[in-house]
Amino acid sequence: MTDLEEPEVEILRKSVIKHFQDLEDPRVGSRKAHSLVAIITIAILAILSGAEGFVGIETYGKAKQEWLETFVEIPNGIPSHDTFGRVLSQLEPEELNHSFLDWIGSITEKLNLELIHVDGKTAKGSYDRESKLKALHSVSAWSSEHGLVLAQQKVQSKSNEITAVPLLLKLVNFKGAVVTLDAMGTQREIAQQIKQGQGDYVLALKGNHPRLNQQVKTWFKQAQAQHWQGIDYSYNRTTESGHHRLETREVWAVPVNQLPSLHRQSQWLGLTTVVMVCTHRQLWNKTTTEVRFYISSLEADAQWHNQVIRSHWSIENSLHWVLDVTFKEDASRVRQGHGAENLGLLRRLSVNLLKREPSKQSLKMKRYRAGIDNSFLMKILSASVAES
Repeated sequence: MTDLEEPEVEILRKSVIKHFQDLEDPRVGSRKAHSLVAIITIAILAILSGAEGFVGIETYGKAKQEWLETFVEIPNGIPSHDTFGRVLSQLEPEELNHSFLDWIGSITEKLNLELIHVDGKTAKGSYDRESKLKALHSVSAWSSEHGLVLAQQKVQSKSNEITAVPLLLKLVNFKGAVVTLDAMGTQREIAQQIKQGQGDYVLALKGNHPRLNQQVKTWFKQAQAQHWQGIDYSYNRTTESGHHRLETREVWAVPVNQLPSLHRQSQWLGLTTVVMVCTHRQLWNKTTTEVRFYISSLEADAQWHNQVIRSHWSIENSLHWVLDVTFKEDASRVRQGHGAENLGLLRRLSVNLLKREPSKQSLKMKRYRAGIDNSFLMKILSASVAES
């Protein structure tokens, strides 16, 4: 090993190897041509460098074999794409998720997580009509301030996000943070779980709670008609322009004690505020208005609610869009065993690592550069190595 290679070995030891070396190997028997840690290490480096599937991972490995051999034990060469596929389809997602959480936890323990957004995503390409296999659907917890996926939880095929969200929240330390969810996550049990975990919530209110939704909607309509006379409330207005449109957001936050008793109000632990958001979008050819309602455990501060609610949609733009456009997740046809779920987790890990690297390049350009510049790939990993 040369002096030039030693820093690379140390970076790998403190990052990939440290967090994935204790994975339980799903393969039965003593004859294993390739170690599990070598398979996972090559897969992570390949995905960071632009690989989109198992063939891409093998191709990357073969192109980089001489370099990889300086820090990964691969006496039998680079595994085939079938081997990568077979092992990742057999590996228990809970095992991989534990290593993922261990690494992300080492990053976030010194960060102040103020906002955590929860939303679901479907990997459309994982659907298989012939095998009657539903597309993989998972929910993720996202930190908008730091651009980090904090956790992922698969939605079971015969269930929905309502059962997956509580499992996801068990994986995340949200003490002191605000957790936002869309209407599917607006459940009394979830609100209780967040408050008991010493967090706060802002939950979208729609037709899945028709009576409560109608009460809040009617009250706001009456309050506006009476010009808010005698009502204690907070108001905030923002205007943004870009992409050939002008968007104005008006937010009213009202203490819940200003309203008549709401349907099952006492069952919503910590319910403090109701919120109305009116969004006016002026396009070149039309103007649209959208009105949305929320329930919240935060104090009635319209400016803060505007920021929190606005930030929730970053999970669509900064995570889901990136996974589909930059990582081609929707186009992936991986279906066997746990393959789609485990690849999805490695993609989300890659998003985290790429975003932690401080250069101003796009994620697409970072992946391209990582594929041709080994030192830059090491720089990506070193940016997510916790200080000893």
